[in-house]
Amino acid sequence: GASPSSPTLEPEEEVSFSPEEEKKEKPPPYAVAMYPWARNLIRPIQTIPNPSRETILFWHIPKSGGTTAKDLYKCMGKQIDVESRRQEILESKNLGVISSGAVDIVFSSFPGFALKNLVDSHHKVRAVGMFRHPVDRLVSKFYYLQVATWERTYNPSWKDMDILEWAQSVNSDNNHMVKKLAGKIQTDKATRRDFILAKTTLRGRFVIGLMHEMEESIKRFNIVMGIDNEACERCKGCMNLYFGEDGKKKQNSNPHPRVEKDSPAWKLLAEQNWYDIKLYEYAVRLFDEQKERIDSYASMIS
Repeated sequence: GASPSSPTLEPEEEVSFSPEEEKKEKPPPYAVAMYPWARNLIRPIQTIPNPSRETILFWHIPKSGGTTAKDLYKCMGKQIDVESRRQEILESKNLGVISSGAVDIVFSSFPGFALKNLVDSHHKVRAVGMFRHPVDRLVSKFYYLQVATWERTYNPSWKDMDILEWAQSVNSDNNHMVKKLAGKIQTDKATRRDFILAKTTLRGRFVIGLMHEMEESIKRFNIVMGIDNEACERCKGCMNLYFGEDGKKKQNSNPHPRVEKDSPAWKLLAEQNWYDIKLYEYAVRLFDEQKERIDSYASMIS
């Protein structure tokens, strides 16, 4: 359960839905609060995708399968634009990246900032995201950036550090997802309000993928993008390349020691990322709930 220092949610502040409400197309009015950029610039999950007219926004959460997805869609010949620095986004602002229709998928680590600068309400996007357990993500980041000389954030000094020491004194990348949706930076605090808005935003606007269900997630993304693996030989080949017998080696993984769930480092990272863990657990629930809807879209999109 939550540790004593974790924030507690008052029952009435927790945005929950009764089974009857789950079945309705619209969530109840008290839960409609979501980030305005998401409400105004992303197509609702309830609307049938229109792949020929919609650009995809892929929220790239670091170390959560986004690089693999990017390589896979490049393999399929999709036009990809990466907007993962604020400066790049501002430079692309006047280029009509989305309104021109020249790009199929925009990958960005700043979903709100990217949309507010690259999209207008006449060219709404379809949003997807790949999610991973926040502690696994941070453990992976800790080991990856010790060796990833090609990354801007490469940090060899972490090699001499124990992960507990890193969690205690170095890592500031906590509650990453909740902060990113709120437009906050690492040193800002995540609040209960940010968390509740993050939940309603994911629920109403994002097609959810899970890193540990990578193949099923990509299949769902393909449906909303109108990619038919059977009809498209190239796409089928790319899917086999990544998910076939020897596909595992194509994924951007970096083998590293396991950090056990009952270890002090895991427990500390879990405590520091309380909101993100709750949001991840909610994303897992949404992933299960969305299956039926996305499958129904497959038959509607020609």
